[in-house]
Amino acid sequence: MKRVCSSVLGVSLAAAALLLTAATPAVAEERYTVSADGQEVVDNTAHLVWKRCVEGMAWDGQKCAGKPVLFKLPAAKAQAASEAKASGKEWRLPTRDELVALVVKNKKKPMIDQALFPNTPPTQTWASRPGFDDNLNAWLVHFGNGRVFGNSGERKFGLRLVRSNF
Repeated sequence: MKRVCSSVLGVSLAAAALLLTAATPAVAEERYTVSADGQEVVDNTAHLVWKRCVEGMAWDGQKCAGKPVLFKLPAAKAQAASEAKASGKEWRLPTRDELVALVVKNKKKPMIDQALFPNTPPTQTWASRPGFDDNLNAWLVHFGNGRVFGNSGERKFGLRLVRSNF
């Protein structure tokens, strides 16, 4: 009887684990929606819209193609302003927390969902530092290792733009 109860308990726990594992991707799939033209990714939880490709790369219908452009912080801010003006959409640098939310810890380099953000370089990407309006203070999120760094804004790094979706 003891062996039967242990077996039933083991099977029940295994079934519960399987159900939880199977449910997890559905939750992730509900969080993000790719736009009809494939150029943007909507975060339905955070109410954000991400450019699918980093600056310098473009969506070709199947993947992000081209070569990423690297920016010093002042140029990254200028690029966001230029994109906003040209498109009529309020593109900006993401905050550190917004960009960190894209890091997928259990992935190999790059540590980001490649189905949503294909060909993302496994390098550092600019994030804004709210409260610091100068061009010398910002964050970097490294999609090669998932780490966050502070930076002076003097060196060149990648840029992925975001806007609010309210």
